[in-house]
Amino acid sequence: MRAPLPILLATVASAACATRQPPPPEPAPRSGGLPASLRTVGAVMVEPRSRPGKPVTERSLAAVGLDPAALDLTVDPCDDFYQFACGGWIKRTEIAADQPEARRCVVDIENQNLLYEHAMLEQARTRPGNDATARQLGAFYGSCMDEAAIGHAGLAPIRPLLAMIDRIKDARSLTTALAAIDAAGFAGLFTVSPVQDAADARNVIAGIDQGGLGLPDRDYYLSGDDPTRSVLTAYQAYIEGVLAALGHKLAGQEAADVVALETEIARISRDKLARRDPRASYHKIDRAGVARAMPRLDWDAFWAGIGLRDVQGVTVGSPDLLAGLDRVLGSTRPEVWRAYLAFHVADQAAPLLTRPLEDLQFKFTSALTGQPEQSPRWKRCVAQTVDALGDLVGPAFARDRFGPAARAAAEDQVFAVVTAMMADLDALPWMDDATRARARDKLYAMTYQIGYPDRWRSYPLTLDPKAWAANALAARRAERARQLARIEKPVDRSDWQIAAPEVDADYDPQLNRLLFPAGILQPPLYSLRAAIPVNLGGIGVVVGHALTHGFDAQGARYDATGNLATAWPPATEQQFRQRAQCVIDQYGGYEIGGGGRLDGAATADENIADIGGVKLAFAAYRQLRGAASDTVIADGFTEDQQFFVGFGQAWCAKARPDYERMLAMVAVHAPPRWRVNGALSATPEFARAFRCKTGSKMVPAKQCVIW
Repeated sequence: MRAPLPILLATVASAACATRQPPPPEPAPRSGGLPASLRTVGAVMVEPRSRPGKPVTERSLAAVGLDPAALDLTVDPCDDFYQFACGGWIKRTEIAADQPEARRCVVDIENQNLLYEHAMLEQARTRPGNDATARQLGAFYGSCMDEAAIGHAGLAPIRPLLAMIDRIKDARSLTTALAAIDAAGFAGLFTVSPVQDAADARNVIAGIDQGGLGLPDRDYYLSGDDPTRSVLTAYQAYIEGVLAALGHKLAGQEAADVVALETEIARISRDKLARRDPRASYHKIDRAGVARAMPRLDWDAFWAGIGLRDVQGVTVGSPDLLAGLDRVLGSTRPEVWRAYLAFHVADQAAPLLTRPLEDLQFKFTSALTGQPEQSPRWKRCVAQTVDALGDLVGPAFARDRFGPAARAAAEDQVFAVVTAMMADLDALPWMDDATRARARDKLYAMTYQIGYPDRWRSYPLTLDPKAWAANALAARRAERARQLARIEKPVDRSDWQIAAPEVDADYDPQLNRLLFPAGILQPPLYSLRAAIPVNLGGIGVVVGHALTHGFDAQGARYDATGNLATAWPPATEQQFRQRAQCVIDQYGGYEIGGGGRLDGAATADENIADIGGVKLAFAAYRQLRGAASDTVIADGFTEDQQFFVGFGQAWCAKARPDYERMLAMVAVHAPPRWRVNGALSATPEFARAFRCKTGSKMVPAKQCVIW
């Protein structure tokens, strides 16, 4: 029961040093372009021969990969470019009843991928033949679709864990339950995960971090305003309903106790701003230090229970967290722990269990996000299958939706952004020469994973087509064991932590690696059929965004090998902070849903990356098109304008008010409107492309420049 958050971390691909270009886009079904009456804005601003001496090729917006119907040509792009690029889309788009938002660069891609995966899994379920992969996928997906068998199983699949929780009476029995919950793949009071040692990034150690909350952010427990109080009330009612479904006689009082316990955990948890500094999150205190910081927990029993009996290397996000949790252990009655853990196990297992439990969970999800209807069963089962068995779905997905030609073209376009980053580092006025040299070394050392891995994982699971919860729990337990087995071993840099079909992306500062799976390399962010300016306005900006994270106030803390390094010299640090404050002030003036203001400080890192991403992607598009034999005009729009429209249209979105409020509390990115308008307001090339005058709404007198 976790509402998906919008993706904004960008990543890249394996860098190839060629200049291959994708074949010209195939003609679109509608080739007549925009009606003359709707082309006024674009036509007025066109510079028909932006490359002197090169012939002009006329195309439609659809042919280059843009959506002409998404435009609102009644709006001046210099006043509100997001509305100009997306107004038509916003007007005609209805949010699906089973979703909290509509968004071109995430939701639309997920929906397209789901349709492919659904057809594939239905065939595996009904006609697997003798193919071992199809049989495994068909058994897993088919058991999820068998609602009659699921109803018959009831709560039996989690009864062993619930029985262990029922036996909690002291610290020893609590430790046993926490370890069993963790080993089964469920989240408990805190998180334990494999992390690279920030002092020696060649090795993986255990990392302990905060967790234990059922709401998306600590502020839901602590802020006390009316919207968060309403959510907290709905959450307590949900806890009561779940505990009652588990047979608890005092579910009402227990739900109040659980909320009070989680409020205490929230108080000792750090907020988003405090967690931004990587140095403040690395405290290697090893096994003995953990036991000293939180002595009430039987750590020897816990480590043994999760399969790490001999673990020694441990880092914690905050020693204060362990001390705070120790105080909570001493002040919380056993019956409260029993209610708290029983609820969280049932909450996380709800998609595997009975329809009434799923309905209870969705009722709370609806209160949190405003989503009126549960997604159909097939969508949930497809998502569960891809999540659990992604490398079985991956080969066919990569073959059919992201083949070798798409991969090669993406590599060229990614490498163009990397080249632009190298040139940008050379020209930055605020970076001293020694820092610039380290940054260049880091960029040279960066690695890329794009599309899909060279080797696919196997899943040694015995699956029963009639036992959905047992299958899902077995997959969850196996993946948890796989992750924990990485601890106290050398880093495997070839391991993909995201399956190829996932709509996700990742920059890892310790691996110094950018990862872009095939699942997100789909229209409208990227298409083999789209023109280079449009692709670079979509996926290119995301790549540039990711690259800047390797060299910003957080990423710069890590050297080329992934170790925590010395911070910038004071003069460089001061210059960066002055420029960052400009961005904070700019975005802090933007209004968001409900009449509030965007938190410019909390979103600063991502806003800076957006501005840098646009700059780098624009330079990359210009590089790739520099040797072209022609210049393309699409329905009156120059190639520069196509780049910016591609960027704007990638982020067209509509969200339900409740979901907008949730994102305002938990997201580290600005809402789509301000991601577009904010970044372009700091981009001089945009003003030139659309002939915007200084002082217009999109061109403030003072533009923030960092990258």
